[in-house]
Amino acid sequence: MKFHMKRFLLAAICIPSLLAQDPAAERYEAPGPISSAELVPASVLSRPLWKIAPLAQTDGVRATYQLSGPRGVELVSGTQSLLLRTRELEAISALERLNKSEEFGKALVKSGADKVESVKEAVKDPAGTIQRLPEGAGRLLGRVATAVKNTAEGKGHPRAGIEAALGVSRKKAELALQLGVSPYTRDPVLQEKLDATARAAAGGALVVNLSGLLVGGGVGTAISVVNVNQTLQNTLIESSPEEMQAQNRATLTALGASSKEVGNFLANSFFTPWQKSIVTNYLKAVGANPGAFLQLAAQASTPEDALSLEQEAALLQNHSESAAAISSLQLKDGFLIARDAKGILATPVAADWLSWTPALAARCEALRAAADADREVAALALITDGLLSAQAHEELAKRNIQVTEQSLGADR
Repeated sequence: MKFHMKRFLLAAICIPSLLAQDPAAERYEAPGPISSAELVPASVLSRPLWKIAPLAQTDGVRATYQLSGPRGVELVSGTQSLLLRTRELEAISALERLNKSEEFGKALVKSGADKVESVKEAVKDPAGTIQRLPEGAGRLLGRVATAVKNTAEGKGHPRAGIEAALGVSRKKAELALQLGVSPYTRDPVLQEKLDATARAAAGGALVVNLSGLLVGGGVGTAISVVNVNQTLQNTLIESSPEEMQAQNRATLTALGASSKEVGNFLANSFFTPWQKSIVTNYLKAVGANPGAFLQLAAQASTPEDALSLEQEAALLQNHSESAAAISSLQLKDGFLIARDAKGILATPVAADWLSWTPALAARCEALRAAADADREVAALALITDGLLSAQAHEELAKRNIQVTEQSLGADR
């Protein structure tokens, strides 16, 4: 069965079988504008680096914001994407100021140039580079050896693997974590500045101190690595993409997912290596067989899809830890449904503003089918990190649907 991501993202909740209604009789809400202040923390709406337009456009699930920043006007879909984008803008500004400092200039002379030469030398003489590594550097040695092997087999340039061995990749990961951004960002300007700063810091000539360069507040509330546990943060910093891939495969397989489900998810390039590890960590905390979730994740066709699924994995973890343990996950007509230990069928919805639309009726039918097949269902529920319109609240209340808004916190 093919699960259509667009349908998945626009779906919301469903109706018990005994309350089924004629879809033609429904009065649906049309997409329209909403105040950005309803959805975005006040501290984020206007900063020296950007301004968010007063009105956002909603489609029944997502809000699209107009952000005026250093590069002109950008349209950003989704509150989480907006928060992450503003983090990137702050990170670029902080790195620009750091890179203009006298200390950074000296570091480039003392360490940066040497580091580039070290990489060049490693590319020219990989065997000699391996011999010069200190004893006990087994993990780094393995990465250099892998880079050399890949190059010999025509599988790519060794620079990335050798820079990992020389510590540049780790410094980049540490720096990205400090800034609350991803080292796999798709912003080329941020990538360039992360790389330059990491190379200068890897030789020890530059101690990166970002205090005073970043503005705190609501920007830090986006779903990102700053909100995951310390153990996972350490994994993200210390592990190569290949190592994370292997760890994720082992974890998801141990939870009961099939090799095909795991493989298709891990092969989806719209999830960054960090996102795959974060999602895997959420699913591990849930503990149920993640196969149904992975089938949906494999269908993600944009970075926004991937971020929404990361949010839904976070919603599942939060429900499992704060409400009731989740015993199973299933798909009905492409919609994800969780069953918890209290007999509640709950559907997680990554959303900004849920209004009563035809898409909600489609999910209603799916959840009704799930309820019909499970005679011990105690209740139905919708959990979301967003808010619901007044009409959506009214319609769900008529159907005895339990609703949890802003499940991940008021600022997320």
